[in-house]
Amino acid sequence: MPLILPAEEHQTERKQFRIIATVAISPSCQPVKEDPVYAAIRHGKAKTGTAEELTRRIKEGAIPIISDVPGFMAYYVVYAPDDTVTAISIFNDYAGAEESNRRALKWIEQNLAPLLTGPATALAGPVIVHTLA
Repeated sequence: MPLILPAEEHQTERKQFRIIATVAISPSCQPVKEDPVYAAIRHGKAKTGTAEELTRRIKEGAIPIISDVPGFMAYYVVYAPDDTVTAISIFNDYAGAEESNRRALKWIEQNLAPLLTGPATALAGPVIVHTLA
């Protein structure tokens, strides 16, 4: 069962952003620093004022769907000040990343469309630089 962590505020020199949902799994499933990982990234533009409802729907609906994909390792959602919502899922193989995008786009269309200004986009590929603490 994934662990859902609370929302966090972050600020860089230029922008402030909010992570609205984070999922992590057992430390025993974390990659070794040399293991390749693959990211599935989805973007959408939220209607202003919908962040809390997006958070609720993502926690209740998207997280169970994405974390059930074979090879799942982690899931993050970032809500930027311009209402851009970016979901990043990490998998131990490319097939898992692609499958998560397929499932997520279908779920987004059915469950988040009224909260978005247009359709979400998705891409998947190898993470070419990564490190773990």
